[in-house]
Amino acid sequence: MSQSVDGLPIIPAEDSRQDNMRKMPNVFRLVARSYLVIDLFLIALLWCGSLVIVDPIGNFPLNDDWSFGLAVRNLIGEGDFRPLGWTSPSLITNVLWGSLFCIPGGFSFTALRLSTLTLSLVGTLGTYLLMTELHQPRGLSVLAALTLGFNPIYYVLSNTFMTDIPYTAITILAALFFVRNLRSDSDLALLIGTVLLVAATLSRQFAICISMAFAASLILKRGFTGQNLLRAAIPPAFSLGALLVFQQALAVSGRQPALYGLLNQNMLYMFDGLTTRISFVVRQAYVSLLYLGWFLLPILIFAIGSILQSRRRRAITPLIVSIGVLVGFNAVAVYRSQDLIMPLFGNIIGESGLGTLTLRDTYILNLDHVPSLPTGFWLAITFISLLGAVLLATAIGASVLGLVARLRSAKMNDKEITSTFLFLSAAAYLLPVLVMGVPFDRYLVPAVPFLAAGIASVSSQFPQLQQAKKGIYGFAAVALLVASSLFTICGTRDYLAWNRVRWNALHDLVENKNAKVEDIDGGFEFNGLYLYDPQYKGDPQKSWWWVHGDEYVIGFGEIPGYTVIKEYHYNHWMPPYVGQVVVLQASPQFPNKR
Repeated sequence: MSQSVDGLPIIPAEDSRQDNMRKMPNVFRLVARSYLVIDLFLIALLWCGSLVIVDPIGNFPLNDDWSFGLAVRNLIGEGDFRPLGWTSPSLITNVLWGSLFCIPGGFSFTALRLSTLTLSLVGTLGTYLLMTELHQPRGLSVLAALTLGFNPIYYVLSNTFMTDIPYTAITILAALFFVRNLRSDSDLALLIGTVLLVAATLSRQFAICISMAFAASLILKRGFTGQNLLRAAIPPAFSLGALLVFQQALAVSGRQPALYGLLNQNMLYMFDGLTTRISFVVRQAYVSLLYLGWFLLPILIFAIGSILQSRRRRAITPLIVSIGVLVGFNAVAVYRSQDLIMPLFGNIIGESGLGTLTLRDTYILNLDHVPSLPTGFWLAITFISLLGAVLLATAIGASVLGLVARLRSAKMNDKEITSTFLFLSAAAYLLPVLVMGVPFDRYLVPAVPFLAAGIASVSSQFPQLQQAKKGIYGFAAVALLVASSLFTICGTRDYLAWNRVRWNALHDLVENKNAKVEDIDGGFEFNGLYLYDPQYKGDPQKSWWWVHGDEYVIGFGEIPGYTVIKEYHYNHWMPPYVGQVVVLQASPQFPNKR
């Protein structure tokens, strides 16, 4: 006899689409599997089609990837893995992967960008497969995949050689196999998941957190027995062991980058000024919740209806508490005259759109040379973020209350243990990020697929919505995804466009005016690529990014003490205007610049 909640039937936890497929005739199994292929093809087609608009081709670095790219160049040219000092992640997985794409045509940032785009698509499709492994509806599975694929930060970073996307994609695949192991006790799935997790750990150290989440979930499911503890220890032992061996090899061979220990140092300092640190972490958590609410709102709209439809305290209490807490935070922020309008973190998403404006006039001097998006746009994003934060906190709260209830009564079923693993993975990853106070929005993205899958898994434990209501929620979710995707695609296209023009200007300056690289402040990426020096002594009169001489400066507009000698224009889409990148030369009346 089927169970019910508030008089509405729910499917027993042990029933699944996979079980139903086994009972189908062979022809129907083929049809069901064909839907999987069709969905994956359509997701890939939409995502790859958007790249035609963005135009990711260009042999120039973006953000920090000049440092990672040089490690690839060293490996290809000298057969030696020697990362630059401007490196804090493990990186070896990324370097090996990027090197494969440089083999056909030699080293280039275009090839490296293609390597990241490939893994980005793998992560997007992997999210769909993770949702199907959780036996979620097709529509929700496609929505989750596209929500990640067209996330503004995920999409921008896909067009770079930053470590965030490879790490995220590999952890998604690892989670897929860990979920399969939790549901079926498959040793093969455990082995594959562990291998993938080792690869993720050797991309970025944070992957160890996921191994801890899996170990805790496995013990919660099977209990504290010797055999279970041994199986649970396999992923943490291998990932941590691989990291320790790798770090020791770097240290012994003198290859350890100057910034590699930055993560450990931040962890050691996190207890300094504990009261101040707690206050800081609380604000970090609040802002992170806003960003995650924004990123996950299409999934939350689609899934939260099933959670809120339950009139039990399990859903209503977290909703009331979430609204109260967010209202309280905003009241305190208003009282302290703190900014409440998004964006509140830096790095990828800024007031002018997507991508960091890493030129002296905007980044160092804070000159207003690049138009910002309208205030109304950011007010709308702030409202969306607040709504998403409330719904996300409600979904997590409902999951926690349900977990506590199940722990008191009996063992958890498959849906509950997998949702627990997914939420624990997100929490274990976010905790050190929040405690260390990393102010970069891009650090939040790896948690998005885990939270999306966890929310969907939780919602499936509640009564399903009536078809009419489901259609309304679905339409709202798709409309929001389309609007967000337009912002993402246009913003990424603009970011690549001005950088392409910037590097053309630098090429002309060096080739046609015979300017020396040492005399140019070409922005963070240019000076890092050509002039990085871990022993560099900064000059307060110059940009901090390894500027030796600043006879010439690349900017978006005029700078006091300099004369514009050439202008380059490009079409900016969001907001629409004709942008410019200028080459400036120190004016004769300022001899100290020469």
